[in-house]
Amino acid sequence: MLSRRIPCNGFHWNRTAGSSYYIIQNLRFSSTGDRNRTGTAQDPSQHQQPQPSSYEYITLEQPPPESSRHQAQRSATSGSSSSTVALRRISLLDLAKSKLYEAQSFYDEFSGMNEVKAAQNKVIEIQNQLQLVQERRRHILLELTLIRKQMQDIHVELQKAVRGEHRYVELIREEFDVIAREREKNQIFQIVDQEERELFSHLTSAVKTSHEKERTQANNVKYWSIIGSCVGALLGIVATSINYYYRNTQFEAIKASTGEGITRLVQVDGKLTELGLSLDYIKEYVEMRRLEDEKERFRAAREAESAQIRAREGWGSYLWRNSVRVYRFFIPNMNK
Repeated sequence: MLSRRIPCNGFHWNRTAGSSYYIIQNLRFSSTGDRNRTGTAQDPSQHQQPQPSSYEYITLEQPPPESSRHQAQRSATSGSSSSTVALRRISLLDLAKSKLYEAQSFYDEFSGMNEVKAAQNKVIEIQNQLQLVQERRRHILLELTLIRKQMQDIHVELQKAVRGEHRYVELIREEFDVIAREREKNQIFQIVDQEERELFSHLTSAVKTSHEKERTQANNVKYWSIIGSCVGALLGIVATSINYYYRNTQFEAIKASTGEGITRLVQVDGKLTELGLSLDYIKEYVEMRRLEDEKERFRAAREAESAQIRAREGWGSYLWRNSVRVYRFFIPNMNK
């Protein structure tokens, strides 16, 4: 976009290296040139002479590329976020400072430092007033000294002058004016001197009051420090006692719960022992029943087998198999 537009009939432009400025050469003609052009239209033999061309510098603003726009947007976004963070930090700092100032003002008011500062400011104010009054008194004293020196000079001139002359009358008039000025300055000097004395007495009383306030504030701070130390020690003892009582209560509770758990474990162990004994008895009873069943089955099998054998064998095999019993039946045992 052009920063300004220049209407011209003929021009050519060149860009300077490494910049956004373009040199536009405009052909401008003066009024004589216009008249020459009109004359040339009437008389073709005449040749028009143009005026020297002028150069003007015009800035051409090109639209930024797409990447530049994105970078600008990102920079604007990051700048806004950083400004927001900076504002938040500033607000937090201001809040912390205000809280610190409030705490300091409360401490000053509580300890009596405000009264001490007020007394010190009063001393400084009276001291400044006293310095001003002393400067004024010295200035007036200097004026009185000059007036008296002038009075001495007039007296010397009067001694030299002759009565009846115009110079003598003028010296008398000057002497009257100087005496009036001296009287006025003496009154002012007395007033300033009285004011200086009053200010000095006020300064003395203000200094005494300031010292009393400082001693009172120091005593208050000392007493409150002692009271705070005692209260802190008492609170520490109470807190330690409460902590000990709480820990002791927890220990007793843990101990009671542990005793109950041990009792329950003993009961569970007894029950488990009883169950183990019951299981052993049941196992033994089952084993005994199994053995008895096996014996019964074995006996039944033997009886069945013997019954089968009896059913198949004869008297000869029977006697042969039970020969011992037959022998004992007929020949009893003599050892009895």
